[in-house]
Amino acid sequence: MAYRTIVVSLNDVARVEAMVGSAALIAETCNAHLIGCYVIPAVKIYPEVGFAAASAIDDSWQQYFKENAPSVRVRFEEKLRQSGVSGEFRVVNSRYTEWAPSLVEQGRLADLIIVSQTARNLATHVEPGFVESVVMDSGRPVLIIPDKAVFAGVKSAVIGFNATREAARTLFDAMPLLQNATDVRIIWVDPYRDRDAAGEVPGAEAAVSLARHGVKATAEGLTAGGGNAGEALLQRANDLGSELLVMGAFAHSRMREYIFGGATQHVLAHAHIPVLMSH
Repeated sequence: MAYRTIVVSLNDVARVEAMVGSAALIAETCNAHLIGCYVIPAVKIYPEVGFAAASAIDDSWQQYFKENAPSVRVRFEEKLRQSGVSGEFRVVNSRYTEWAPSLVEQGRLADLIIVSQTARNLATHVEPGFVESVVMDSGRPVLIIPDKAVFAGVKSAVIGFNATREAARTLFDAMPLLQNATDVRIIWVDPYRDRDAAGEVPGAEAAVSLARHGVKATAEGLTAGGGNAGEALLQRANDLGSELLVMGAFAHSRMREYIFGGATQHVLAHAHIPVLMSH
């Protein structure tokens, strides 16, 4: 198993080098084609209230991304030359005022989408809820790079697993990132909640499945201790010095405004290492 097409989002302008460097390393390992996706959003139009009032137009974000497009292209292509990876830069003139939908459209035929963790500082021009939208809508595995980290390979990884659909899918979506790892832990948080599914050794069957793909993994149960599963997984990854967390993305609603489960939301907000999520 390998990723053959990778799409990396470049709309976090300040992090282009970090994002392309992370994506290029994976592309080189997998002999993949790397697509740098840069979305120019549509103009925002706000209808005014009142008789014959003119609509308000906000083109500030559109102008920001238009102005930065040449610089982002140069930085992307320079990183590609340095790495020797096959790739292309795509500017997408979106029909949407947000750029997540256009990235989703570009990424649906990719093996992997790579995005930057949403910064809490709106000055970055990264739309709130961007990562959540890509994870929920794309149908593809999404690698989230924290705002103060890069992907530099995986020797140690933590996999959150509980036999759900999301967890099972993410386990196999992560396979290309795990095949060179030397310490992979499959961790079932609070297995006492579903003893029948967890079995005597929680996650043991998942470890056997990984072994058939050449990934050596150990399985263990972990008690959250009153916190949520995301907090427990991040703490375990920190204790082990892991470079990757793998977990399914869970949501409580199919509405457009997604209501993420506590574990997923905690990880999206507080991850300090790259996280692979699938839904």
